[in-house]
Amino acid sequence: MLGPVHEFINKHFKELADKEKNEVVESLRKGAYPSNDFYLMTGLAAVIATLGIITGNTVVVIGAMVVAPLMMPVLSFSMAGVKGDLAMFNRSIKGEVKGALLAILIAVIVAYVMPTYELNEEFLLRTEPTLLDLGIAFASGLAGAYAIAKRMNYTLPGIAVSVALIPPLCVVGISIGLRLGLEFTLGALLLFVSNIIAINLAGYIVFWVVGLGPTWYWDEEETRKKIYNSVALMLLVAIPLGWIMWTSFEEKYLINETRDVLEGQLSGIKYAKITGISHFVEEGEWHIIAEIESPAMLDSERVAEMQYALSERLEKEVDLELKITLIQAVDAGD
Repeated sequence: MLGPVHEFINKHFKELADKEKNEVVESLRKGAYPSNDFYLMTGLAAVIATLGIITGNTVVVIGAMVVAPLMMPVLSFSMAGVKGDLAMFNRSIKGEVKGALLAILIAVIVAYVMPTYELNEEFLLRTEPTLLDLGIAFASGLAGAYAIAKRMNYTLPGIAVSVALIPPLCVVGISIGLRLGLEFTLGALLLFVSNIIAINLAGYIVFWVVGLGPTWYWDEEETRKKIYNSVALMLLVAIPLGWIMWTSFEEKYLINETRDVLEGQLSGIKYAKITGISHFVEEGEWHIIAEIESPAMLDSERVAEMQYALSERLEKEVDLELKITLIQAVDAGD
């Protein structure tokens, strides 16, 4: 079953020579020990990115990623997983956590001293993970790990990796500094965690493909131990990512189905349209809040019909709440 996979990998991804493997592993081993320069550049990147998010300037946010040095500690985690090296794993985790906390702290301080701030698109885009975000992070991890493994210039892949990590951390800090609420803080933090898991899994895959995993000799106790550790660390990354992806799929399905049902129910009301849908789960029941613009109010009987239709489509108990904004519709002939 795996024969075609191995054949494809051997054909298109040449395994590194022993000298190259040692160089890659050594560079990532050093990357697991962040220096003072790492913390300085992370702090400066956080300042620039925070100001970019607050001002809604995408160019500034991306520019901050040129400064951010997060890729090496993050992919050191992936290498630790591939090699089954628990010591390297612990060091890379400490580096990632310290860098993340520093970025959040800097963002808190910058946001706190800002006189005023209005929520903008740069901020809101980073308050919840989506499948698109996961895809970007995963592709960035693939590019970064491949560049490191092939000893290529990894400046641009490093920028892509940092874009997936630094801005969400800055949004966490902005939310805390401006007391915007737990919803924004946890949402941005979940995005960061999702992205870093996707990047680590991508790095893990690339490093295995280019032959950096432990040699499969089952008669050597040390090698077996490393392989067991490697598999365990991979599952540690893959299982949460799978859960996040499933949750994102389910949420997207829920919103699409809800929109489809409600649009069908509103089709008889001219000019009525849905402007937003949100939801939360409480005690196993889905609570769906739909924002609607309509020239006429909807009575409780009509809302009950919509709720029933929605429960039938989703095959689960649903509590529907409509927030209706009355609009005045005037045709040219009126």
